[in-house]
Amino acid sequence: MSEYVRKTVKINEDLWNKFQEKIEEEYGTTYKHTSEEIEKAIENYITEDVYDVEVTKTKINNLKDEIKNLNEKHSTLEESYSKKENENASLKEKIEELDKKSENDSKIITEQEKTILSKENENKNLKDNLSRSNEDIQRLKKDIDKLEKEVETQKNTIYKLNNDNNILEEKYRQQVDETNKQVQENTKIKNKREHAQERLNKTQDELNDTLKRLEKYSFAIGQVQSMSFIDRLLNRLPEEIKELSAGTEDKKGNDDES
Repeated sequence: MSEYVRKTVKINEDLWNKFQEKIEEEYGTTYKHTSEEIEKAIENYITEDVYDVEVTKTKINNLKDEIKNLNEKHSTLEESYSKKENENASLKEKIEELDKKSENDSKIITEQEKTILSKENENKNLKDNLSRSNEDIQRLKKDIDKLEKEVETQKNTIYKLNNDNNILEEKYRQQVDETNKQVQENTKIKNKREHAQERLNKTQDELNDTLKRLEKYSFAIGQVQSMSFIDRLLNRLPEEIKELSAGTEDKKGNDDES
């Protein structure tokens, strides 16, 4: 299972708002999709940079191989040059010997001088080749230094991008936590409101019952006031008062039971 980290990062507000609008247009909500889209962007960025780094490393290896070949060629040219120098020295010695032996060998000496001149030209060409090889080696070394710096820059970019991703993850999780807290608070408020409504309904029912009993008592008082003295003396109460008394006793019994 991948681990997640929480990070905080500064982002241009207009750019962030456009990013949120784009996610809402595509998914209908930013919930969860914000971090998903950020992760996709980071993965694409890292994949491209890693590929560039690998390509650069390959170039460096190729350049190193080329330098190695040039160094070997350079060594071969130096050996060839040294060999030619020895040959020239040997030829010069032979010419001196021929001069001592006979002037008739002048043609041979002339030919040998031509050979020496040719060898000297070859030596000059070898020197020129050596000089160009040295220039190529220096140029390749500079290219390697430049490529190594580019690789280091790309590594730093990847490292910074990972840090930015961690900051974004941290900010996203903080937003999720805050949203969860708000949902819990809203649920508590809703429960309190429903409880208060139930109590209000119960109070209203009790008030309605009290008003009904009050009407009955008012009616019963009127009936008693209209009774004659004999009816009062003999306790001949109207049926409404008897029912009211019976209802009161039942109510009292119910209250005692509760």
